[in-house]
Amino acid sequence: MKKQAHPFIFFMALLFIMIIGTCRYSSGEAAGNESLRPLRTAAHIFQNNGIETKQWTVYTREYSRQIQNDAAFFKKLDELKRENRAFRWALEENHHMKKATGIYKHPFFQEKIQLIMTATKDKPQTYILYEAKGQHWSEKKWEEAEKAIERTSKQLFVKQPTFFTCMNGEFSGNMKGGLFHNALHLLREFQATPVESLREDSLVSLSAYTEQWENILPTNDHPMNIQLALRERLGGKTSIVVGTPIITIEY
Repeated sequence: MKKQAHPFIFFMALLFIMIIGTCRYSSGEAAGNESLRPLRTAAHIFQNNGIETKQWTVYTREYSRQIQNDAAFFKKLDELKRENRAFRWALEENHHMKKATGIYKHPFFQEKIQLIMTATKDKPQTYILYEAKGQHWSEKKWEEAEKAIERTSKQLFVKQPTFFTCMNGEFSGNMKGGLFHNALHLLREFQATPVESLREDSLVSLSAYTEQWENILPTNDHPMNIQLALRERLGGKTSIVVGTPIITIEY
């Protein structure tokens, strides 16, 4: 398996590709909450392996072809405010970008909507971004969050969105066999086959492919739809991050 660049650089490059919209999915139209299923799978695997969930995130975005000038931007913003009255809104503007952000803090998770228009040489590029983020994990609370995510995303997007999901947790005991051995064990729990890897003294990062879900991210050599990273922390703790199809937070 190949050794990759530094994980933070790798993360930033992939996230940039994802945000500007050149990231391609090979999943077609996701059916229902299919692309949310990996998050529940990750939660169960964490629980089965004594890993405490610290945070989960759900992210998606859609390019808006109709919004190509300031008037269309503010018209859409007014529409978003009317349809999402529980959200608290803020607007940032400069010569290169307009960004409106709405946040709704539920008792146990948060939803965020962003309308972003950036200036380019040809014409402005506008995206609607959506993120849901929660602390810890509860099956009952997740069912409520999932309903809210589906309700909000159905109202926001023209097409059925494909979600990027991410979960991070912490293992407090001594991991027998080392980071790489345990990373491979967790990938087996996902029924995933490694395609790329990075190994350092206190960090292991693996990209892999599993047939459990349809969303995939094409690469030069092999398709992938899951990333897993383990990092040793002070005090004998190990942090674990799982992302589908990629990790979208710094690790």
